Amino acid sequence: MTKMMTEYLLFEAIEEGRVTWDQEYLVTDYTYKISQDMRLSNVPLRAEERYTIKELYEAMAIYSANAATIGIAETIAGTEEEFVRLMNEKAKEFGLNDAKFVNSTGLNNGHLMGMHPKGTGATDENVMSATSVAKLAKILLDDYPEVLETTKIPNKVFREGTDDATNMENWNTMLPGMLHAYDGVDGLKTGTTDFAGHSFTGTAKRGDTRLIAVVMKAVDDKGVGSYKARFDATR
Repeated sequence: MTKMMTEYLLFEAIEEGRVTWDQEYLVTDYTYKISQDMRLSNVPLRAEERYTIKELYEAMAIYSANAATIGIAETIAGTEEEFVRLMNEKAKEFGLNDAKFVNSTGLNNGHLMGMHPKGTGATDENVMSATSVAKLAKILLDDYPEVLETTKIPNKVFREGTDDATNMENWNTMLPGMLHAYDGVDGLKTGTTDFAGHSFTGTAKRGDTRLIAVVMKAVDDKGVGSYKARFDATR
């Protein structure tokens, strides 16, 4: 769910003209190596290949692609280290006083193969309370509602027609027509780590009413965490 802050900073950078959707990102050794780890949410990036910011954004928003997220961070700030500084600065501006960001993705730094941002620990985690996550979601939706045009896409192929085309099925299966469909759902961001458990920031609109729900460490009636448990809790 950390990626909502990355999304906010991307929309802000585009609004201010510092980044464009058709701008190209050149894959670094860091993003290449992370993108090849299919234990994580990822689309495979080719070494020294160029990808548009729009491609990377869609992979982040629909499929929670982690290397694509880092690529966006590097594009905006030059390094993920500097991007993390911007994240924490923005969190203070928003009054998210319990938030602490150590990377752009929400992964445990231990998944970043020793390439985690300078100044952060090898096993550090991003931290936000449910209240802060909800506030962040509302600010994102208020300032950049166009994010929903992407988060509501149930399925899209990354780099369609290429050898490494990747089918991106949205992790948010509460969207219409999907496994846990709920009327009115059009976003916003799933998240699953050992630390945070099965988590979800969901949003749905019916008539003129929009609601935001934040679920962390969701478990079923047997105390077992699962994707279904987070969507049942959200419902």
